[in-house]
Amino acid sequence: MIRILISAVLLLLARGDDSFFLAPLEGKQGPELALILVQGASCPVKGYKPVGEAIQKASPFKVWVGVPQHLFDLAEFQFEAKVNDMLKQMENAGMKAHHKVMMGHSLGAVQSQFYAAGSGQGKIDALVLTAGTVLRKYRNSTKLPPTLTIDGDLDGLLRITRQAEAYFHQVIKVGGADAPGLDRPVVLLEGLDHWSFSSGDRPSNVKKNDIQPEVTMEAGHAMIGEVVADYMSSLFGSDEEKAAAGTKIVGAVKKTGELVEPVLAALHLEGYHYLNPPCNSDYPTNPTCQYARYPDKSLLPPAGPPKPMPPADCTCGSDWVANTAASIVAGFEETPASQAKLVTKDAFHDVSDVRPFHLPHIFEPQPGTACSDPSTCFINATTVSMPIYDFKDDFDTGLWPVTASEFRTKFKSREALQQAAGLKDVNYTATDELNTEICKSINQAAYDWALKAASSIARDRFLKHGQPLVFVEDKKSGFGPRGPTWIHDALSFTPSQDKKAVAVQSHYFPLKNKKLGDVPFIQTVGYHYCKLLSPARAMEWIYVDGLKEFYGTRNDQIQIVV
Repeated sequence: MIRILISAVLLLLARGDDSFFLAPLEGKQGPELALILVQGASCPVKGYKPVGEAIQKASPFKVWVGVPQHLFDLAEFQFEAKVNDMLKQMENAGMKAHHKVMMGHSLGAVQSQFYAAGSGQGKIDALVLTAGTVLRKYRNSTKLPPTLTIDGDLDGLLRITRQAEAYFHQVIKVGGADAPGLDRPVVLLEGLDHWSFSSGDRPSNVKKNDIQPEVTMEAGHAMIGEVVADYMSSLFGSDEEKAAAGTKIVGAVKKTGELVEPVLAALHLEGYHYLNPPCNSDYPTNPTCQYARYPDKSLLPPAGPPKPMPPADCTCGSDWVANTAASIVAGFEETPASQAKLVTKDAFHDVSDVRPFHLPHIFEPQPGTACSDPSTCFINATTVSMPIYDFKDDFDTGLWPVTASEFRTKFKSREALQQAAGLKDVNYTATDELNTEICKSINQAAYDWALKAASSIARDRFLKHGQPLVFVEDKKSGFGPRGPTWIHDALSFTPSQDKKAVAVQSHYFPLKNKKLGDVPFIQTVGYHYCKLLSPARAMEWIYVDGLKEFYGTRNDQIQIVV
């Protein structure tokens, strides 16, 4: 078997490769630059010739473009040797490059970062990541050279939600697009997809996962060429060229900020863990949270403080749960408590944690009491949420959803909240036990919010080509050998037979209230647990996943929209 594998490898090597380089265009002035394009997985190198030519055309410099082919068309193999060989070939052809830039596409963008931060550290002067992004592991690293991230807003393999995360860290947190010394700009180009950075037939994985471009290949390459050329001029040009090109890059970054603004708003509502890490209310570090712990008791020795402790700007909980979902659970509308004020704070915890227990609670009015006048009542309550993230996102490829697949959220029940507000004759059977609408209503609200908050272009595209979400009645969870099954009864997404819609169903778990909640914490009373759709997951569905069935490139019969 080993001999067969060796023979196969030798045969591939003997076959030669399709590596090539492009000499600078005639009439170009300024310094000579070497631009090494690193192929994506299974992406033929010949497909990068048009984009290389577009960069040469847009740049005022003498740009040498080298495109090495790696073994099996995978940049993991022979990376440094192939790069060095390509540079040598261009030098033998007369190249005298003043600067070296590496531009990686897709997986090539990943491997380029490994090289730049490893054996290639100090050997290249800039990175350009196309249909890629700065890996989270390098977010705070100083090992990478100045790095441009450039992608399309319709990239189905490195989704806009992941690029919005990149924009938050690489642009917003360092002071914005105008910040002096912005060395990791993020630029998204409207209408481009993952394959807009190459040409020819799409590899199978790209075809399976990408979204239709809305810009022709030629126009897309011209757009890419302009941005890459401006970026190189902003780094290596004369003072005048640097200023002019820098202004254009700033403009492109600002426009990107407008593109990702709705997505970032949704991520903030979720409390997305890769913007700011979640707080731990047992060991508060963010003074703005002011989350009251309940019951703050444990049957076993409590777990110690997290290591490291969350930063002072950690995320307290989900604003969506605290400010919208909790009010829907209360259901004060069209009751005498319609003018009551409910203030809720949410905290992130594992809902299975018992060291200590974390339970929702009504602090005001005090347990055992109720407001005398529902119309003027003030209620101070807490909720507990556990966002669930797909483990595949740990690979940081951007292919899989990055937002929470569900919230496991514990609320005080509608019965408990309405009783605390002073409403009389609250019927638990109607408010909670057989109420299959509470969680559904919250999830419908998340979807409605996302549709309204999305850009008009994204919303219209989705409404025309996407799979709409429809919300069905909540399903009551029961008890299993290990207790309530609600924890592991996942929020479900079920496509219709014709795939033209996807039904979303939540699981709920209610518990009757007693004595206005004035019982020991070990008696579980007055709760309503829900599986919730995050507004960020709804937004990600509108921008990415909900488009792939009917607007993706997987369908041979689809005509590319231009």
